[in-house]
Amino acid sequence: MPAHSLGPNLELATPDRGMATATRARGGPAVDAGARDQVVAVARRLDDASWSRHWTSPDPYDGLNATRVPPPVRRSAMGMRLLTQAVKRSPLDLRPVLGIRPGLSAATLGLAISAYARNGFLEPTRARSRLEALLGQLDALRCTSFVEPCWGYHFDVQTRVFFYPRTSPNTIATAFAALGLMDAHELAGLNGALDLAVGTGEFFLRHVGRRDDACFGYLPGDSTPIHNANMLVCALLARLARATGRRDLREAATTGAHYTARRQRPDGSWPYGEQPGLEWVDGFHTGYVLDSLLTCVECGVGDDELESAWHRGLRFYAEELIEDDGLPRYTPSSRYPIDGQCAAQAIETLSRAADRAPHLAERRWAVFDYARRRLMRRDGRFVLQRRKRWDNRTPSARWVQAPMLRALAALARTPARSSHST
Repeated sequence: MPAHSLGPNLELATPDRGMATATRARGGPAVDAGARDQVVAVARRLDDASWSRHWTSPDPYDGLNATRVPPPVRRSAMGMRLLTQAVKRSPLDLRPVLGIRPGLSAATLGLAISAYARNGFLEPTRARSRLEALLGQLDALRCTSFVEPCWGYHFDVQTRVFFYPRTSPNTIATAFAALGLMDAHELAGLNGALDLAVGTGEFFLRHVGRRDDACFGYLPGDSTPIHNANMLVCALLARLARATGRRDLREAATTGAHYTARRQRPDGSWPYGEQPGLEWVDGFHTGYVLDSLLTCVECGVGDDELESAWHRGLRFYAEELIEDDGLPRYTPSSRYPIDGQCAAQAIETLSRAADRAPHLAERRWAVFDYARRRLMRRDGRFVLQRRKRWDNRTPSARWVQAPMLRALAALARTPARSSHST
C-alpha cells in the first residue's frame, strides 16, 4: 500500500483547551464543547478495548460454528435456526460449551476502517497506522470463489429465507467492507482502496441478482428484495460513480434507490423486505436505508424523490424509534430488546442528518448519553442487548463495537450539543 500524507480530515477533533466550554457553531445557538470531549473519551476507551483484542469477538449469529452439537441438528433448516437462536438468546454464554471460538469479521473490519478514516478521537498517525493494518487484514479475508473483491461472514447462516455458508459472499458484509474502502480513499487519501472498491462494484453488477432489474439481492444469484441490502449496494455504487464518473454505476444506483424509495409506507417506514414474512420494521435496518438514501442524494444520484423519501423516513425514525430519553427502540411497537447496534446506528444516522435536519438530528446527543450510561461496560465496550429481566453482555465486535466506534467518529465531527436541547 503506497504511503500518503495525512489530510485535514484525520485531524483530532477535541476542542482547544483555551476555548470556553460554550462556543458557537455555524452561527447557531451556544454549544457545549464538553460534550465532544465525552465522545472522544468514550471512543478512545472503546478503541483501546477492541484493538487490544484484534477486533475479534463472539457474534450473535455464530451458533453454526459450534463443534459440539449432535449431527441431526445440522440436517434441517429448523434445527440450524434453533441452534443459532439458542446461542444468541441464552442468558448464559453457550459458546464455551459448544466449542465456538471468537472470530474476525470482514464487516467488522469495514466498519472499523470507516471509524479510523473519519477519526476525530485518536492522534492522526495512530489512526493512520490502525487504518492501514486493517486494510491488509480485510484484503486477506476476501472470498476466493470470485475474482472480484467480495466478503462473507465467518460463520454459516440459516435464516427464515435462505442458507449460505461462510465461504459465500453476501451483500451486507461486502457492502460494509467496500464502504470502508471508500472512506479510506476519500478521507485518508489511500488510492489503492479505491481500486478494491471499484472491483467490489463490479462484483455486484456481475453476480448479484436484481429484482425487476433494479433491487439488488442478498447473495450471488439471489434477487430477494431486502431494502437495507439493496440500499447499501446503491450507496456504494453512488460513491463509486462520483469517484470514477462511470455511467453504468450511476444508473444502477439510481434504479435501485428508486425501487426502495417508491416502496416507502405512508408513515415513512420501510418493511425489511418485499415478500411474505419480511414485513417487520426495526431500528437499525431503517437506519441503513436512511444513511444509504442520504449518500445517494449527496452523490447527486436520483432526484428530489429520494431526498423527500429520506426526510419522511428520518422523521418516522426520530419520532417512532427513539424515545425522548435517547433509548433506541427495537421496533415501533417494542422497546425491548434494547440493542447496542440500534444505539450505534441511531447515533450514526442522526449525526449524518445534522446538516439537513438539525432539529431531528439533535436527538443524537440523547442517544449517546443513554448508550454511555446504560449500555457501556466497565471495559469500555458495549453490551449486546438489554432485555426486560436480564442483560446479554456479550461484546460483539461486528454487531456493536465497530458500528459504535464508527458512529462516535461521526458524532465527533458534528456541531456539539446545543445548550437549548433537553
